[in-house]
Amino acid sequence: MSKPFPPPYSKIKVALICGGPSEERGISLNSARSILDHLSPHCFEIYVYYLTPNQEWYSLSPHHLYSNSPSDFDFKLNQMGINLTPPRLIASLKDCDIAFPAIHGEFGEDGQLQSFLEKHHIPFVGPSSHMCQRMFSKHGVSVFLSAHHFDTLPSCLLTKDDPHLRERIVTFFQKHQITRAIVKPDEGGSSIGVSSVSSTEQAIQAAQALFFKNPDKKVIVEPFCKGQEFTLIVLQTPQGKPVALIPTEIKIPYHEGQFFDYRSKYLPTTHTELLCPPSFSEATILSIQQKAEDLFSLFDLRDFVRIDGWVLEDGRILFTDFNPISGMEQNSFLFLQAAHVGMKHEEILGYIMTNACSRYGLPLNSAP
Repeated sequence: MSKPFPPPYSKIKVALICGGPSEERGISLNSARSILDHLSPHCFEIYVYYLTPNQEWYSLSPHHLYSNSPSDFDFKLNQMGINLTPPRLIASLKDCDIAFPAIHGEFGEDGQLQSFLEKHHIPFVGPSSHMCQRMFSKHGVSVFLSAHHFDTLPSCLLTKDDPHLRERIVTFFQKHQITRAIVKPDEGGSSIGVSSVSSTEQAIQAAQALFFKNPDKKVIVEPFCKGQEFTLIVLQTPQGKPVALIPTEIKIPYHEGQFFDYRSKYLPTTHTELLCPPSFSEATILSIQQKAEDLFSLFDLRDFVRIDGWVLEDGRILFTDFNPISGMEQNSFLFLQAAHVGMKHEEILGYIMTNACSRYGLPLNSAP
């Protein structure tokens, strides 16, 4: 009796890393579920690794991701997961072909996770640790963009122990004739901990509230943008070139004191309207895409990134936040913009994974 032919393809082992210490942990779990739901089981075999707020590592069965909230994980971890010591974690990750980081905010987008993976020579999806570190500081990004002749907002960088904090905020408001400002952490996501204020006293209180929560972190005060808000995904082609998708316009009644905060971004609301394609002129859309692609190359990014920005009232294009690990929930901007160019959830994730695997020389064959 002859031996059966070997299968015409082999699966890539993917280490899906989620959880983390930031307040975006719930979004991380939703992103991980989306990846599980839509990354082809014919081509990829997924292994789940979960990081607790206390930075303990666990391996989980994929079906354990479908709990209601992060607290479900933390409550049941010892029953449903396997606690991994650092040596066991490294050995387990090395047994996979490539890691897919899905931790948002601290540890996931600040370069710590990427640095860990690089140290142990574990291939991964997304930008390098150095580029993540550079993009995580909003003030650092602003300085970098200004040095490369991109438009930026004036900003006031504050620390908790600054004895002249009040005077600096008052002077900043007066110098730039500010009637409305945004106060936000210098490092972190683009919506958590962000406040809209209309006076120096409110700005001082908002900054002090952030320092009370995270005394070692820096805080930024900047003028509220006047114009039209957008976000867009930039992908990397198999040839290593950036290609920007069609941006999504974010419409909110800003005049009522609202802005695109965490609730507006992740919870259903009648006050937020997302337009893809946006209402911008064709010339403006092309300019946004070209500038975003230039930034992708300038930051030496990989695979995919989400960039937030504004078209100001005077027509200038401003880029404000870089997200090296874009949210991948079912209705995320990644999938919304991919759908506009005819790509389904599984197609865009497969595209990203295929390019990342190719970069590391991992053979990925299509299922029959």
